[in-house]
Parts: sequence; structure tokens; C-alpha cells
Amino acid sequence: MNVLLVSPNIETLPDPVFPLGLAYVAAALRNNNIPYRILDLCFAEDYAASIQSAIDDFHPDVIGLSLRNVDNVSYPNYVTYLPFYRQVISVIREKSNAAIVIGGSAVALVPDLLLYHLDADFGVIGEGETTFVKLIKDLGEYENMQDFTGPRIVRDASGVFQDLDTVSFPERSEFDNRAYLKWGGMGNIQTKRGCPFKCVYCTYPIIEGKRIRMRSPKHIGDEIESMLQDGIDNLFFVDNLFNYPIDHAEAVCQEIITRQLPVRWSCYANPKFVTRQLIELMLAAGCTSVEFGSDAAHEAMLGNLGKNFTVDDLRNASAICGESGMSFCHSLLLGGPGETMDTVRQTVAVISDISPTAVICMIGIRVFPHTRLFHIAIEERVFSPEEDFLKPVFYLSPAIENEILPFVEEFSKKNPTWIFPGMNINMNPGHQRTLRRFGIKGPLWEHLKKGRFGRRG
Repeated sequence: MNVLLVSPNIETLPDPVFPLGLAYVAAALRNNNIPYRILDLCFAEDYAASIQSAIDDFHPDVIGLSLRNVDNVSYPNYVTYLPFYRQVISVIREKSNAAIVIGGSAVALVPDLLLYHLDADFGVIGEGETTFVKLIKDLGEYENMQDFTGPRIVRDASGVFQDLDTVSFPERSEFDNRAYLKWGGMGNIQTKRGCPFKCVYCTYPIIEGKRIRMRSPKHIGDEIESMLQDGIDNLFFVDNLFNYPIDHAEAVCQEIITRQLPVRWSCYANPKFVTRQLIELMLAAGCTSVEFGSDAAHEAMLGNLGKNFTVDDLRNASAICGESGMSFCHSLLLGGPGETMDTVRQTVAVISDISPTAVICMIGIRVFPHTRLFHIAIEERVFSPEEDFLKPVFYLSPAIENEILPFVEEFSKKNPTWIFPGMNINMNPGHQRTLRRFGIKGPLWEHLKKGRFGRRG
């Protein structure tokens, strides 16, 4: 069984992101002696020709596509990735009779809708290192795969890894790591899976589970060393939260320090779990910045969004970062349940007073099935349970829907360090490419105060 693994994720804003999940699956195929090839379309000049070439050279029996996102989750300038996914699958159908399997985080959120919409043969939910490999082996038992009678949506709960140290490092050798480092500014690495928190909109518990499973610091250090050997010296920790549990984050930092690994990195963080000791360790370990998923800076709104921290936690975490010299960013979501223009103004005032390096502010919240926000929206009759969630479905508080966009337009004129992705404000793709071309690494928002971004994209 020859398996062609395809990454059709070509989004480059804010940066092209290395397909880590697909690299984990590649390692699993290698370990199970399943012949495979990688086709990453992110930097392909002619995607159809690239697909044709891969099929002609390798003659795959199964083609697996890893779908990271359905869309850019931005309001009001919403961009869907589904038409391109459909084009990719259409070209594959023209060139090959291989079984088409879709997987990845997008599939975990809306599996049946995506399977039908994209005309794929199978969908894989769960950790692909086990679930996809099992499907490949099952299909291999049939001379004609059309005779396979198993389910089209494959779930394998028993395949969840309890010990992440048993999972092989992602197989990065067949990807263009230099291109990702140059144009994306960083590689990526994962220290844990799962999320126990209860943000109303969050999809992490659906995708990775509600229980945290952590890798050992030694295992993480070994992977960083292997990445350095490949020239990847700037990283982003893709965990939903790097700094929880605090002792694990400290141990990872200590491992990097002890080994004297020459790496720079950044991460997502929760403001409740910030101590001066942790930030100092992070800085000593090469951390250049942290991004807080704050969402709001109003007590009632923090509660409505299911956050586990307070406004005082936001102030404390920000003060520690500021005093320590750590660049920090707050990510906000305006328009959740109970939002009013008064709560918006308070959030904006508090965050402005905190003086972060940058702010990334989204308007409205993309809704996906099985989240708490989905049930809230159903109860409030924002939409029906039969809604097509492949289309742009956003929760935007009725109390602000007529005022929020003009407010943002006016506010942003005097606040160049506030990025509004949904309105293309203070983000300029041309300037971003220029910064990358000159070798700037890490998150580009770190450089906002240096006046190096244009206002409009």
C-alpha cells in the first residue's frame, strides 16, 4: 500500500505554518513500514502539476489530506479554504483511483459535513498516528478497496496516546524546512496534548481531549536538538498553553538551559499561571515573547467566555512580563455572550493601560458544533441546530453589531500596535514578506512598536 500524504494548507497570513500533524503521521507510517511520500502544496507554484507529478512518480493506493482549518475564523472578512480543498481533490480524482482520506483538526470538528462536501472516501478522527495507520492496514486486506465495508468516518478512541514519549518525533525530512523558517519565521513543536479548561468557544478539548498528556522535558530537549541539526533554531510551542502546569513549563525551560540549546522561541500562555520565576526561566531558555489568550478585560465577560482568570491576573502577568523585558501580546475576542459597547470600552481601556507589545483583536467568535458557545447560540436562537457549519457562522452580540466596526475603524487610527485580522487593519502582507526576506524570525507582532508594519493589508 503506497500512501501519499498531502498538505493542502496554503494560508500565509499571518505566516505559513509547518504541517506538524502530517509530519507525525509520516513518522508513524515509517515506523510501520508503510511506503509513503509527502506532497506539501504550501510553496507549490502549480498545485495541479505538483499533484500530477507525485501521482505519476509514486502511484499511491491511498492519498491522505491533512486539513488544518475550515476557514480563517475572521469576521467580517471571512475566507474559506474549502474551494481550494475541493479543487485539490478534484485534480486527484482526475489523475488517480486511489482512496482519498481526510484528517486533521478541521475534520475532527465537522467530519460528516466535510466528507460529503469534499467528496472524500474516508474521514479520520483522533490521533492519526494510530487511527490512520489502522485504516491503511484494514484497507490493505482487500484486493479491491471498493469492497471495504467499514465505516467512512473512522474513530479510534483506543488509539489515544497516554504516554507521549512513545510517539516518534515528527518526520520533517521531506518538507521544505528552510522555506518554513524563512517565510514563516519559525518551526513548531508540541510539549503536550489536551486541554482541561472550559472556554465556551474552544475546540481543543474536542480535537485533543480534555485531559492533559505531557511529554517529558528530556524527550522535548531531544527533539529540539534534532531540529537544531536541521537548522531550525527558532520555534513556536503550539500547545494551547505552554505555561500550564507551571512545574512542567519550568522543567522544559530548565532542560533547554542545562543543555545550552541555542534556540529562540515563543508560545501561547494563560495569564493565571505566570510567575516571575517562570518568566525569568523562559527568558534564560531563549523565549522572546508570549501571547496571552485573554479574550476580554472585563470581569463579567471573562465569566461569560468561561475564562479561569481575572482582570487582576491580566494586570499581574503583564506587569511581570514588562518588568522582566519579555515581549507580550494579548489576544482578544469582542462580541461574545453579554458583550455591550460598555464592556468593549472597558476591555480596550484596561488592555491599553497594560501597554502590551501588541494586541490581536478578533470581532465575533466562529462557532463550531459541540462547543459550549454552540449550545448558548442555540438557546438564544442565534441559529438552528441544522445550521451548515461549513459556512461562516459567527456569534456576535446583538448589542454591539451596529457599532463595533465603526468603533474599531476609529480606534485603530491612533493605535498602530493593535491588529484587527478580520478587518485587515495594521497587518500588511507586503511588509511581512519584506521582514521575512531580511531574516526576521519569530512572531512579527514583536516588531510592531518599531513601526515596521503598514496599516492595511
